[in-house]
Amino acid sequence: MRAEQFSRNVLALDARIRFAGVVEKSGHLYAGVRREDAPNKLSDKSTEISLAQSAYIVDLRKMFTKELGELKSVVYTYDKVNILSIPVKDHIVVLSTESSAAPDQVAATVRDYIKSVEKELQLSPPANVVTAEKREAMRNLLDSGISEELVAEQLDLDVELVRMLAKELTNQ
Repeated sequence: MRAEQFSRNVLALDARIRFAGVVEKSGHLYAGVRREDAPNKLSDKSTEISLAQSAYIVDLRKMFTKELGELKSVVYTYDKVNILSIPVKDHIVVLSTESSAAPDQVAATVRDYIKSVEKELQLSPPANVVTAEKREAMRNLLDSGISEELVAEQLDLDVELVRMLAKELTNQ
């Protein structure tokens, strides 16, 4: 299951979920869906900052795994909404819920869903998130013999996406 479908399925788990998306460690949102009747509460710039902060906080909190155990979620509760960040594989599922939703219950429901689909879950972003310029740069880097991992790092892309696009490029 791809990130887009996964996001739609998470949104469908609870009517109080306003938004569900998949964010990579850099804080870049590459799949997300908002409930039609749930207007965005943040400006585009504030949304970007919030997602980047969520990714950073989840990554930072992982340093305590040895002492505290596996990080299950990070929850921010506001007067108007709750924001949840749930690590999954090398990504973060970010949710916005109505303030009336119990964050722990929503997080548990989402984690149960993740467990049920984990084997079929591919959270690499869709190929169309890569601009033509970035795709050309990737082709040049790969043609020069640079590893897929280094290309991903250089272009701030998910390594699985680079592998998928590299296959596409060799089939052209």
